[in-house]
Amino acid sequence: MSGGIGPVEPGEGTAGRESHEGPDIGRPAPAAARWARARYARHRRAVLVLGGLTCAAVLAAGAVRLYADRPRPVPYVPPAPSQVVSLSYLEPVEPPPADAAFAFTVRVRNASAGPVAVEGIDQPSRALRVMIRPPLPVTVGAGEAREVVVRILATDCVHVARNSGLPFLEVTLSNGFRKERHSYIPGDRYARDLSVALTRACPEDRDMTDTPPS
Repeated sequence: MSGGIGPVEPGEGTAGRESHEGPDIGRPAPAAARWARARYARHRRAVLVLGGLTCAAVLAAGAVRLYADRPRPVPYVPPAPSQVVSLSYLEPVEPPPADAAFAFTVRVRNASAGPVAVEGIDQPSRALRVMIRPPLPVTVGAGEAREVVVRILATDCVHVARNSGLPFLEVTLSNGFRKERHSYIPGDRYARDLSVALTRACPEDRDMTDTPPS
């Protein structure tokens, strides 16, 4: 009789042990485990949402602070009218009006970015009176020029200064932010024309009086 080795039979108590080894695949998880996983998922989503909201709130607060701390824009203040307005003497009006000793045209030019109003044109002598055509105020637009006619009336020939060197005109200007009175010197040609006109309107012999002999 020959002997051999046959298949190894499972020993006592081994079949049951082997049947329980390895993962339990395909078997549904218990209800408690599913509930725990669902609860964890909800908690995780809530944490993520809360974190996102917190981050957004921090960013918004930072943006608000940056906006509040930003440098305030400096309000625009235009330059003084006298710094942007020029006055030029053009020529006498010939013949002068009957009631005027002298009449002439001036050009007012505005170099600013906003309008400037010419509210007054005068001269310092009490013996003379000034009239303007067109009547003031006259608004000169930004970058524009306007011409006005100045008429000078001699009201007191006795005290008229026929040769006053470099006479000037006192001009009142306003730009809506500031009003100022500025003196403009029209130049030598104006001084010469004014002297000739006043001498013609108020001859020197008019001021002479006969002194009775003593």
